[in-house]
Amino acid sequence: MTFLWPWALAALVLLPLFVWVYLRGLVRPAQAAALHPDLRLLAQASGRPRPLRRHLPALLYLGALTLTLFALARPTAPLPLPDNRTSIMLAIDVSRSMEVQDIEPSRFIAAQEAARRFIRALPQGARVGLVSFAGDAVLHTPPTSRHDRVFAAIDNLSVAPRTAIGDGLLTALQALPGRDAKAAATAQDRPPAAIVLLSDGRNNTGSDPLEVAAQAKKLGVKVYTVGLGTVGGDLRSNRWNSFQGGFDAETLKSIATATGGHYSEARSASQLSSIYRELGRSLGWTVQAREVSGFLAALAGLVLLGSLGVSELVTRRIL
Repeated sequence: MTFLWPWALAALVLLPLFVWVYLRGLVRPAQAAALHPDLRLLAQASGRPRPLRRHLPALLYLGALTLTLFALARPTAPLPLPDNRTSIMLAIDVSRSMEVQDIEPSRFIAAQEAARRFIRALPQGARVGLVSFAGDAVLHTPPTSRHDRVFAAIDNLSVAPRTAIGDGLLTALQALPGRDAKAAATAQDRPPAAIVLLSDGRNNTGSDPLEVAAQAKKLGVKVYTVGLGTVGGDLRSNRWNSFQGGFDAETLKSIATATGGHYSEARSASQLSSIYRELGRSLGWTVQAREVSGFLAALAGLVLLGSLGVSELVTRRIL
């Protein structure tokens, strides 16, 4: 936390003075002497400690005063705010191996649900698009704030033969604003962009994924990659034995590292959903310093009201 008016914090030196005045008032000498017939009872009363609840109103008042003085210094704090300039592309592997059921109900269905969770975690108005890839890459929707269109595109995905990770990444890259070959925007003018790519296999056709990753780096696009599948594949069925080679973790790691993103592995549907949900909570947001003096002032007012309420209860001996 930083302060726009740090010099105002000098007023905090008044707090010890407040405490001294309060304590001074507790030991104020009596104005007159009085005789008491029961000296034993008087000794017990004088030796009994004052209950802490009697000091609670003063403590709350001190807290309200402290918050008020901090508010006067105009504090600022880093807060996450929606960044509607950011465009995000989802690139999902729809090769036939995605029908393997080592991740229930299947890798394909788990990937669809995780993509939906990702979009729900984005701030309202964030622009997101969808690309699927198998032997070819298909652009279903460019980045849009109409999330219902992306949900519909996710529902309509279907599997196909082969795996072209490089083509899927390239198609997603070209769909981002200011990143295609005809774009005239300079590096300073390009809006922030990212790609989230999921695959359960290995590139066996199309463009070289690492060459496309180098292009993404030049264009300032971070790629977050996710490897999907278990080590043994689907051991309950022999139908997809040819697809049990697993995802290419090294290539996915290299893509993420080259572009400044990061790589994750999902061995279950819940793990995949968690990864996508966390990505949705980080992408599409920006952290900016915002003044929070109003919040502190409101909190000080609530604490002050609490002090008055507790004082009334103590006076009536309810508390």
